[in-house]
Amino acid sequence: MKIIKPFSIKATLSTSLVVALLGTTVGCAVVGSVYDNQPVYRGDNNSQNNNFNRVSQQLRQDLRRKGYQVIDIRADSYRGDRALTAYAKKNNQAYELKYTYPALRLISSSKKAWPDNWDNKSQNNNNRYKENKHKDNYQNGQRYKKGDVEDTIKRESRYPAIKRRAVNKVRAMGYRVEDIDLEEKNKRGIFEIEAKRGSQKYEILLSYPNLDVIKVRKD
Repeated sequence: MKIIKPFSIKATLSTSLVVALLGTTVGCAVVGSVYDNQPVYRGDNNSQNNNFNRVSQQLRQDLRRKGYQVIDIRADSYRGDRALTAYAKKNNQAYELKYTYPALRLISSSKKAWPDNWDNKSQNNNNRYKENKHKDNYQNGQRYKKGDVEDTIKRESRYPAIKRRAVNKVRAMGYRVEDIDLEEKNKRGIFEIEAKRGSQKYEILLSYPNLDVIKVRKD
């Protein structure tokens, strides 16, 4: 039987250790190179701002339909996730309402004392809304106020029937209708319909009274 000298044993162990260390280093380098080649997503600030504005505007409209006077909507966080906090007034009572973002599921609703600075903020917000919603315009030499067409259409005797037809049409397209409202665009009536297909939300625009599909987009 051949006897291995102590020096040979040390050399063998040293060589094995070096090989093991090299293998580990190579392995780490390979793993590192794989992850280094992965794309890193960085959200576009403009896109995030547009999404926030769109979602906050939707929340503002939802609260108005429920009878709230919206004072302010701010970005917030809840358990590490993004959220929205709305400050609103209803029946002379101030509320702080927190919602998930962007699904707008109500997290909490609490009554608050009415801060003094809310009156000024409420007045400013209402003035800006009225300026945008009811701004006087001149077209074809005639003065009209935006909103007149909308009010005229809603007073028509055929309006309720056409509105039901709009809902039925969207349902026939495979959507679940959650809300429908008439808006004025370019002095024409447009049905704005909030709908769902599965868990995805959509905004569908139909012309009035022909109910032609103008736009279908994910919300």
